[in-house]
Parts: sequence; structure tokens; C-alpha cells
Amino acid sequence: MTVSIYLAIPLMLLLGLVETAVLPHFPILGTTPQLAFLVALAWGLLYGVEEGAVWAFFAGVFTDLFSISPVGVSSLAFMVAITAVIWTTQALPASRLLLPVALAGLATVISFIVELVLLRLFGTIADFQSIILLPNILLLHILAILPIYWLLYFINRTVRPRRVQL
Repeated sequence: MTVSIYLAIPLMLLLGLVETAVLPHFPILGTTPQLAFLVALAWGLLYGVEEGAVWAFFAGVFTDLFSISPVGVSSLAFMVAITAVIWTTQALPASRLLLPVALAGLATVISFIVELVLLRLFGTIADFQSIILLPNILLLHILAILPIYWLLYFINRTVRPRRVQL
């Protein structure tokens, strides 16, 4: 574990506030993207499963704190989805274009289903009618992951350049 936790907490707090206070006023396809989830996923793709799980935990905590869902539901859903998706990257060929898009779609579906099941178990929702939002959220996340992933990738390359060996 690196010192990235000191970056994760304030960034996820800020993204949680933006998700709940600003983005609902500007819906895209009838919904808003889960920026904290996408940033945690991109971070996990760049730094591995442990970093991704930590970032997913904080993304879920701050998402739940600013919403009406029980605290911990989004954290668990985000951690399950991001961990499962990052583990699959070991079996897939490396790609900086197609892999983030495919994994964002898969992680979104896993996270959405886990969160719906947990919310139903806690009695927060009465039925699974909100599943009709999944295609819109899926499309939105697929379109939004590349700019987020590439921004984090270039920041990573700028802050931590690769060593050249002769």
C-alpha cells in the first residue's frame, strides 16, 4: 500500500459531493455517472487490486454518506465489482483502449446488481424496478471511463516516470 490513501480520502469526498450536489442538475441519458466508482476503477486498473479495493471502499463510503442508502452498501458493491474485474485483467491481454471500456461495463453491471440485492435485503427498496436504469448507466460509464483512465494514466506517468535502464 502506498501513500495513495491520503489522496483517496479527499478526492472521494469531493467526488461524492459533486455526485450528489452538482451532477443531478445535469443528467445525461436520464441518469448521472458514478464518478467516484469510475475513478476507483481506473486507479485499480493502474495500481492493482489492493489499491483499487481501498479506493472503492472510500468511494462507496462517501457515496453512501451523501445518499439515502445505508452506509456500506455502495462500498461493498464497489469493492466486489472492482476486485472481480481487476482479477480478470490477469487473464486478458493488456490494452489501454479496449480493456478499460470492457471492464468498466462489466464492473458497472456487477456493482449495480450487488447494490440492488443489498438494498432489497435491507428493505430500502421494495422491488427491482430500478434495473431499467442499468443500460443508461452502463452506456454512460463506458463513455466516461476512457477520459478518466487516460487522465490518471498521464498523471501517473508525469509524477512517476519510468526508469530507463541501459
